[in-house]
Amino acid sequence: MHRLLFRSVNIATVVYIVGSVEAFSFIDRQVYGSWAGKGGDKLTAAFSLLQIITSLYLFIRAYRQTRRVSTGAMLALILVGYITMTAAWSIDPGTTVRRAILYMSVVVGAIGIAGLLRGDEYMELLFLTCGGCAVLSVLLYIANPYHAMMPDGSGAFRGIFGHKNVCGQVMAIGALSALHCLRIKRRRRLPIIAMLGLFTLLAMAARSATSFMTIFAYCGVDVGLRLFRAGGAARILCIFLFILVTPVVVLVMLSPDAALELIGKDPTLTGRTELWTWVLNAIAQRPVLGWGYAAFWSPNNPAADEISRVLQWYVPEAHNGLLEMALNVGFVGASYYIFLLIRALWCALGSLRTAERELATSTIACCVGIMLTALSESVLVEPFQPDTSVFFVTALICDRAVRTVRRGRARVATPVPAMPHVRPVPVVRVS
Repeated sequence: MHRLLFRSVNIATVVYIVGSVEAFSFIDRQVYGSWAGKGGDKLTAAFSLLQIITSLYLFIRAYRQTRRVSTGAMLALILVGYITMTAAWSIDPGTTVRRAILYMSVVVGAIGIAGLLRGDEYMELLFLTCGGCAVLSVLLYIANPYHAMMPDGSGAFRGIFGHKNVCGQVMAIGALSALHCLRIKRRRRLPIIAMLGLFTLLAMAARSATSFMTIFAYCGVDVGLRLFRAGGAARILCIFLFILVTPVVVLVMLSPDAALELIGKDPTLTGRTELWTWVLNAIAQRPVLGWGYAAFWSPNNPAADEISRVLQWYVPEAHNGLLEMALNVGFVGASYYIFLLIRALWCALGSLRTAERELATSTIACCVGIMLTALSESVLVEPFQPDTSVFFVTALICDRAVRTVRRGRARVATPVPAMPHVRPVPVVRVS
C-alpha cells in the first residue's frame, strides 16, 4: 500500500477513481441534502473541477512520457468529439456541452492512466479505492443507519453513495478488481477473499440483482479463462462448459422475462418495460443523430416531464444501455459505442499472450458485465459511472500491450542488411 499510494501519479489515480464512482457525493449530500434530479450546487461543481484538473494532470504526464497518442486513445477522443458535436442539434445545448466536458475529463484521465500505469498497478489501486468505499459504507451504517439506507423506505442499502444502484455497481467493480488481485498475488490472499465477500454482501444488501449477477458473471469468466489457459483436460472442460452456458445466455437475451422471474425480479422491471415503450417512441422521432447528449432527460425537455408524469415516478434515464445510447446520440453514436466495445474485446483477446494477460481477463469480464448491465441500466453513457472509466482504462492498456508486441515482432521480422563485401587493399611496401 505504501508503494502504491505514495506517488503523485497513484494519488491522482485514486482521486480520479473516487470521482468516477461518485463517492464524493456523500459530502455533498450531507451539506445540501438530496432530492430527485439534484445537481448544480457549489460542491458538485468543485468536485467536477477537481476531476477535470486531475484528468488533465494524468494526461499531460503520460504525453510527456510517451510523446504520442495511441490509436485507441484517438478513437476514444473521437467519441468525445462526436458527443460534443451533438450540441449543434441538442434540445438543451447547455446541458450537452457541460456533460460532454465531464465525459471528456473521464476519457482524458483514462488515457493518462493507461499511459502511466501497468494493468496490475491500476487494478490494485481500484481494489484499494473500492474497498475503502465499502468499509466507509459499513461504518456509516453503524454510525447512522438512516443515511446509509435509501430514503424511500425500500430498505435497500446505498452506503456513502447517492443511490443503491450506484452502490451495487461500485461493489461489482470492486469484485472485479478483487478477482484480479487474487490472480496476481501469491501471498496474503485471505484479506482479498474477505473483501470479495464484503463486496458481494453489500451488492446483495443494495438489492441490486443486476450487480449480483454481474459479480457472478465476473467469477464465471475468471474461472473459464483460467481453465482455458491451463490447457489439456482443463481446456476441454472449459469448452464443454461454454457449450452448455451459451444456450442459456441466448435464451436470456431473447426472453429476459424467464431469467428475471428466476432471480425473483418482476418481469416488468418495476415499470421499466412500460418506460421503454415511451423511449422507443422518442427514439423514432430522432433515430439517426438522437436528441443530443444528456439532453433528453434534462428539466428543460417537456417530453421527459410527460413520461415521468404518466408513469408517476421520476425517470432519470432509459434503464437500458442500448436505448439510452440511441436516445442520446442516435444510431450513429450507438453504433460507435458498440464498435469500441467489440474492439476492446478484440484487444483483450490479443493481450492474453502478453505481459498484460491478467488485465486481459479482467477486460473481458468487464465487457461481459457491461453487456449484462445494459439489460436494465444505462452503460458507458454516463461519465461518472464505475463501468465507464474502468472500461476505457482497461481497454487502452490492452491496446498498448498488443501494440507493443506487434512492434517487437516487426523489429524481429525486419532483416538486418548485410555488410557489403570489401576487398582488402593491397599493401605496397616501399623499400
